[in-house]
Amino acid sequence: MLLVTCDSLRYDVWKQMQDTLVAGPKLERDGVSFDRAFTTGPGTTPSFPAMLTGTLPLSYGGLGPLRADRPRVAALLGNRGFATAGFHSNPFLSTHFNYDRGFDEFEDYQNPLMGVATKVFPRGIEINNPWLERVDDTVNLTGFIKTAYRTVASKPRPYVSAEVITDDAIAWMADAEDPFFCWAHYMDVHHPCHPPSEHRAAFGVEHVDIDTVSELYSRLLDDSASLTDEEMADIRRLYRASITYVDGQLERLLEALESSGRLDDTLVVFTSDHGELFGEYGQYGKPERMYDELIRVPLVVVNGPTDLSAATDELLSLIDLPPLFHRATGLDVPAEYSGRYPEPGARDHVVAEHEVHGDSIVGVRSDTWLYEIDNILDETRLTDLKSGEEVSPESHDDDELRRVQRVANQRITDIGADGRSPGERQLNSDVEARLEDLGYR
Repeated sequence: MLLVTCDSLRYDVWKQMQDTLVAGPKLERDGVSFDRAFTTGPGTTPSFPAMLTGTLPLSYGGLGPLRADRPRVAALLGNRGFATAGFHSNPFLSTHFNYDRGFDEFEDYQNPLMGVATKVFPRGIEINNPWLERVDDTVNLTGFIKTAYRTVASKPRPYVSAEVITDDAIAWMADAEDPFFCWAHYMDVHHPCHPPSEHRAAFGVEHVDIDTVSELYSRLLDDSASLTDEEMADIRRLYRASITYVDGQLERLLEALESSGRLDDTLVVFTSDHGELFGEYGQYGKPERMYDELIRVPLVVVNGPTDLSAATDELLSLIDLPPLFHRATGLDVPAEYSGRYPEPGARDHVVAEHEVHGDSIVGVRSDTWLYEIDNILDETRLTDLKSGEEVSPESHDDDELRRVQRVANQRITDIGADGRSPGERQLNSDVEARLEDLGYR
């Protein structure tokens, strides 16, 4: 089983780009593409618990390091004989947040220095022996080198390139015995987007260097009105150029499986954790809202059960992936999972949620309505999805609306009863700096 996730990939942009991609169209031709797949929140932290634990993000104490009592897809598959591995470089999915539990091999590249360091040392500078670890704890060696690279070169990229992820995933799969579960997550479509020069050249942005990208994105979030039309166009072009770069890496993964004779026997799942706003609703980035541009994501399944084709137009949540993983490989679906196997009639709504400093927002989306209970802003909102307009709940009354309101209110109650996280874990300076570079802090 191969799960490939791409950070920040919008469904609508990915669909518009199919004529310029290679792997995407191949997946859609050979597999089943779901047109109404939704993530469980408008960001990495509220989306990956669904995919990798089969639970809603604000359960089990909410966001933050995953609690030990959350189920883990990797552990449950490992207990059934699967070799398991994960490759990614998002700090929020690292060992600091307990995402490594259950994986036989887990590479989160948390000590590499980015930017020029990734060019000189493609896999980063690892503090991988006890003496160096003690030195790093005492004098923050990695932080010092990172500062030096900032001084002499460009702002470090806060993630390793897709090529490193692909190389390591291919190498691991080549040595892994069947059955296996491999997860590869690409950060390159996440700002700051700066794909290799040939991809930038294809979109007319080869002149944009990494310093400029970081500066543009900072202004996008802090002072979007200061950006010229051409600068906004460059940001959009860089985003699309990064999508073509990641598509090429996805093609490498598929080719590796095909050349080894394993592709036809491998369940391949491709999706994203969330989208991105580029000025829609007057907003940019990933605000705590449940717009389709943020929570509707690509989802393609290759070599899955034949009955999946009957559910391509159904509402589907990424929390439904863990049940799919198990059923597709002939395993019983664990009772710990909260999702549902995708099939006609399985869902009449999806739930998305997030929290900021303990205040939650819950959105419930059906065919017609999006109902949000927003304790961050202390308001409720109802959106008519047919017109795209926010409307007054008092002016509408139908069974579907009452159902989504009931689900949202029950979810708010469940979150309050579940207990919140005791506080934010202390992170080392390297992780803190990378989160800042990614626009999280």
